[in-house]
Amino acid sequence: MLPTDAAGLPAWRQKVMPWIMGLVRLGAGWVVVNAPLAELVDKGSFLRVLAGMPLRMTIAALYAVGLALFAWPRTCFYGYGLLLLAIGGFEWLWSRTGLSSGLLPFRFVAVLTVLAFGEWLTRRVQRRLYPG
Repeated sequence: MLPTDAAGLPAWRQKVMPWIMGLVRLGAGWVVVNAPLAELVDKGSFLRVLAGMPLRMTIAALYAVGLALFAWPRTCFYGYGLLLLAIGGFEWLWSRTGLSSGLLPFRFVAVLTVLAFGEWLTRRVQRRLYPG
């Protein structure tokens, strides 16, 4: 019989679960970041006309650093905040083109919020199961 913890989970599973959720957050974050990041750094992007290099690279850096922090469990909430800033900055830049972005940014925010809430809830449950 494998050793279990207070919740009845094997010890190996307790060690693997944060890594699995980190990969899930990284994958979902990549879906959110991929297209906007490509638009910001691509040489053929029409956003080059609207915004200078510093603004585009700042938003791209927010996406990249936010994604890295979002995947790691201890910095998930900081990454979530940076990704929200990046989405807001990109949408502001996109609105200057005169094109409508539709509901896509709201869906991105919803996906990120569910994953960040899941991390918060996991931490809260673990504090109750493992006090001290």
